Amino acid sequence: MTKTFPKNHALYETLFENSYSIMLIIDPATGAILDANQAAQKFYQYSKEKMQGMNISRISTLSVDELRENLAAATIEKRTHFNFYHRLRNGDIKAVEVYSSPIKFKNKDVLYSIIHDVSEKNRAQESLKKSESAMRAIINSTDNLVYLFDLGGKIITLNTPGAQLFNRTPQEMTGKNFKDFFSENDYSRISTLVKKVVKTHKPVHYQAGREKKFYDVTLYPVLNPSNRVDRICAFTSDITDLKKTERVFTAIETAGGICHEMNQPLQVILGNLELLRLKIGKDDPNIKLINTILSQTEKIGMITKKLTHITRYETKRYVKGTIFDIDRSSEIK
Repeated sequence: MTKTFPKNHALYETLFENSYSIMLIIDPATGAILDANQAAQKFYQYSKEKMQGMNISRISTLSVDELRENLAAATIEKRTHFNFYHRLRNGDIKAVEVYSSPIKFKNKDVLYSIIHDVSEKNRAQESLKKSESAMRAIINSTDNLVYLFDLGGKIITLNTPGAQLFNRTPQEMTGKNFKDFFSENDYSRISTLVKKVVKTHKPVHYQAGREKKFYDVTLYPVLNPSNRVDRICAFTSDITDLKKTERVFTAIETAGGICHEMNQPLQVILGNLELLRLKIGKDDPNIKLINTILSQTEKIGMITKKLTHITRYETKRYVKGTIFDIDRSSEIK
């Protein structure tokens, strides 16, 4: 289902313009880039003015037919995850992973794309075939979260971002087992996926959440001279921005539907309550009850108004877990 990109300027800036993730809004019919956030301008080395209106074919290395086919697949949500090569202004070619979803933007059906630079991850993967020293150097040079561990879960090496996920240093985690840092269920899941990597000799891809953040994880097999998998290298990318955006879209769509369905019956109830209050005397024993009903109905009306002015996605604690916090998410207080 096509989502609607928020029209509210503050929310637009929060989700798109000021995000640290590289983001593009693309017209799938023509391939034109309709908008590019600051991270995209820095990555591709073009100004906002240059990127707006630029065709995606200028940065993509795909043929016109291949590009058209992929845009169509993303538009109908047949595929949402792509691996491409993109060309920067200086001519450098970067390997990228692209997550695309169809949305409504300025009354047009467009693609909202989040781009991850995976050039370093790919170089690291290639280094798995080379010496361990080269592999360690690559692991420590990337901003992605990277872990090298044996089939029993013992951590051989990891980089600083990987250790920071667990509020540790690489020295504190090296030589330890992942059992010490994961819950029983999470460790069991990873063990099952490791067995699949060992059996197929192919990478396994999955997503996981930890401490209000979301991560895209790929487990790569590391082969020994006998062509057997004896180690696993895990590359992890932060996709919190993508998940947060999906949640905001869902919240806004839900809010819009609720407001639309509730507004008309609310107006009818309020109108009839006002007429009823005018017809009965102030001394009528039912006047207190009518005023209470009127007050609570007006409160519901205020909630629907707040729902139409959501500017962020905030939650609050509830009996079990968390729920959407309307008051903190709306610009109307």
